[in-house]
Amino acid sequence: MDKTKILKTSELSLNSSKVINLGDKQIAVFNYEDEFYALDDMCSHAEASLSEGDVYDCKVECPLHGAEFDLKTGSAVTLPATKPVNNYKVVVENNDIFLEMIQDA
Repeated sequence: MDKTKILKTSELSLNSSKVINLGDKQIAVFNYEDEFYALDDMCSHAEASLSEGDVYDCKVECPLHGAEFDLKTGSAVTLPATKPVNNYKVVVENNDIFLEMIQDA
C-alpha cells in the first residue's frame, strides 16, 4: 500500500471538501466534523462532482440528482444511485493528510 501526502489539515476547513488529482483519478477529500474522508469525486449515477455536493450526517449529496453516499464507505444510500463510489483510507499525521492506496500490479 502506498501512502501519499495530499493536503495539510489547514487547507481543508471544517465541513468543506476539495478535489485532488492523483494520476488519472479525481478524489474528493472531505472534512466533516474534523474527520477526514476521501471518495472518488464522480457520482456513480451521473457525471457530477461529489465535492460540489452538500455534506451532512456523514454523507455527501450529489448536486445533480440528489443521490447520497456514505463518507465512510462510499456506499450509495439513496436513489437514484445504486452503485457505490470508491473510498480511500485517510491518515492524518502531524497536520498532514495522507491517502493510503493500493498500488496496481
